[in-house]
Amino acid sequence: MFFNKFPHPSNFVYANGFNPAANSFKAGKRDFQTKLSSFETGVHHVRVSHSDWGENRAIHPLTPPPPCDCSPVKAGENFELSFRHGGEEILKTAGASSFGVCGTAWMFRFEVQPGTRFYGMGEKNFGRLELSGIRTKFWNTDVWGDFHYSQFKDHTCDPPYLSIPYVILKQGETFVGILLDTPATTFIETPGLDTERVFEAWQTTTPELVVGAECGEANLWVIVGPTLKELTRKLQHLVGHTPLPPIWALGYHQSRWGYAGQEDLLKLDEEFRKHEIPCDSLWLDIDYMEGFRVFTVDEKHFPEGLKATSDLLAKNNRKLVAILDPGVKREKGFEVYDDLKAKNLHCVNPEGEEYVGMVWPGETIFPDLTLEPARKWWAGYVKKMAQDGLSAVWIDMNDPSTGPVDPKGMLFRHGRDRHEEHRNQYALGMQIASRDGFLKADSNSRPFILSRSGSTGSAKYSAIWTGDNLSNYFYLKICIPTTLNLSLSGVCFNGPDVGGFGDTATETLMLDWIKACFLFPFMRNHSSKETGDQEPWQYSEEGVKIISKFVRLRYKFLPYIYNLFIEHEKTGDPILRPLMYEIDSAMQVPLEDVADQFFVGPSILQAPIIDAEHRTREVILPGETAWFSASRGRWIEAGTSDVAPADSETPLFFKAGAIVPLRPGTPTDVLVDLRNIDLLICAHKGSRGSSFYHYVADDGRSFDYKNGVRSEISVKVEWDGDEVKVNVEEVATGFGSIRARLIFVDGFERVLVKGARVETKVEELELTGAPFAVYVTM
Repeated sequence: MFFNKFPHPSNFVYANGFNPAANSFKAGKRDFQTKLSSFETGVHHVRVSHSDWGENRAIHPLTPPPPCDCSPVKAGENFELSFRHGGEEILKTAGASSFGVCGTAWMFRFEVQPGTRFYGMGEKNFGRLELSGIRTKFWNTDVWGDFHYSQFKDHTCDPPYLSIPYVILKQGETFVGILLDTPATTFIETPGLDTERVFEAWQTTTPELVVGAECGEANLWVIVGPTLKELTRKLQHLVGHTPLPPIWALGYHQSRWGYAGQEDLLKLDEEFRKHEIPCDSLWLDIDYMEGFRVFTVDEKHFPEGLKATSDLLAKNNRKLVAILDPGVKREKGFEVYDDLKAKNLHCVNPEGEEYVGMVWPGETIFPDLTLEPARKWWAGYVKKMAQDGLSAVWIDMNDPSTGPVDPKGMLFRHGRDRHEEHRNQYALGMQIASRDGFLKADSNSRPFILSRSGSTGSAKYSAIWTGDNLSNYFYLKICIPTTLNLSLSGVCFNGPDVGGFGDTATETLMLDWIKACFLFPFMRNHSSKETGDQEPWQYSEEGVKIISKFVRLRYKFLPYIYNLFIEHEKTGDPILRPLMYEIDSAMQVPLEDVADQFFVGPSILQAPIIDAEHRTREVILPGETAWFSASRGRWIEAGTSDVAPADSETPLFFKAGAIVPLRPGTPTDVLVDLRNIDLLICAHKGSRGSSFYHYVADDGRSFDYKNGVRSEISVKVEWDGDEVKVNVEEVATGFGSIRARLIFVDGFERVLVKGARVETKVEELELTGAPFAVYVTM
């Protein structure tokens, strides 16, 4: 596989002679069938098929909205396509060279309006939010196995672990999304000049947008926003929302390659208790297994089994999580290997024999997780691991990684399908099966699966971490645009290894990682055993104090983060959002390229320090109204300004009118009672406005909320000058009454709650900086 070689349009023959009555056209010497479909809300599907291609091999079906009778998609004589919305043409293909084929490969070419900007593309870690001038291939890699250290140390590696061939076009103020629905190897080329990758004029990308695949049926989805928020919601509905996770999955997680057994875990448990640092789970890497054999536990590390250790950790409300790799040791007498072979559910090589790779256990074979029987087989073993004490699994090496062995010899579906036809959905099959295993173990507990690789639809089954990174500022910087574009591509539950997996994090770097990521959807401190220890207490007394502060702050904000996931399950809005997602990009300050700031939900804006040399940074506070600084405890006017936070601070701001649910006090444990909260109300004294918030509480672990075991309140705030009015109404009480204390960042002369005047008292609140005065209802 050439990662840096791409199909060239000049080698393709293009469609001509489109016959709308027969839904067919010719390209070269071959005849192709096509189908154009439109759905409500501005979602369109284009399918091109040929008998040699077979049908769409995707194992995750997409869910379009209801079909509509309108005909906003038109095809011309050369199968040139025109997409309309609201009576206006919003996207069209490139005339006589709209759709081309070259052997098994195919491509669509789209005309691009001047000034068009590009976003999305899943996990592409180019270190920027906007993606003009890119040629990129979508092929799940094992980055550390497929690239040299000198490259991945502090440079972009493309392609990375996860493949979602989805590109967003911003044309003026209209957003359009293009998704290739195929598990095959795909490619995208965006117009523009990337000066870091191009050193000759003839190497520039084409003036058209090119999207295509190297094999398989052509399935193209076009989604019209017209806003970025509407577009993202429509995409998420199409590919599947992230199911509401258990609240413990949103806490802080501690992991390291090197934690092997009960002794290591109990020491960690004791240190977290001693330092009063909340931590929801402790994670085991490959050392817990017997000779790296999947679904085994080494008795010398766990003499009484996983369940005994899990029960001990549960006394302090901690979960046990372990890694699973897909490679099965090729060893007669090993139960898992013998079972897989006997059921004939493994991948084969071109000779029809078992395909053999070389990973952690040595020679390995691989379950063919594109097959439903193989997924059921895998789920059965995961069910047993769950019953034996695991609260979750993280599934790794599922790119799939085959070590130094060429993966193209790994054939799927009993040898009928080539490797490249399914590679990008192998991890998806593992995600589906692992989730099913936990549901088989306990049908009323929400599963939590973390995966390294993935594809379109993965978010419905698994969270994603962005793979093996390094302890340096390059990876810290790129984690923000990477997670933002992942979020815009339908994967909201994601995050990097905090602190970096490889190399050793200095104290300053570790503090910067923690402060940047303490509100990311997923927060795990994970490191390699060849590096320095990076548990919180490994640093100086002041360092431990700062790390503890921000981990505790994560737990303080958990009611807010959890409600963002509740809202996502309903609407599709991501957790982390680029600035232009929430703010009109036509404001005075351009927001399209901002890749070092982000929104956490609609109310919180974060602008962390992510540079070793520059400890002062420019912060953009977009819009026209002031923002409340959580680190300074005061209002700051909209616009740009320089901030120089202390080591114990990070710049974080609340939008005017924000209503943010918080856990009371300073959390030192993981026991979050969602029915007992503080509501931080960011009403700006001396101004006028109103805001609304809907808060939800449930047990945070089961599916009972789907049957009404859920409580809800609505909060409306109106303020004018020195007066503020708050109305809190119970909407549902299926999980009991919600107790909400009101905290105002400004001291209003008149505070009315449900029409009655109430008194407030002054307290101190410490968030991301020094303590500041707040005003609390008595």
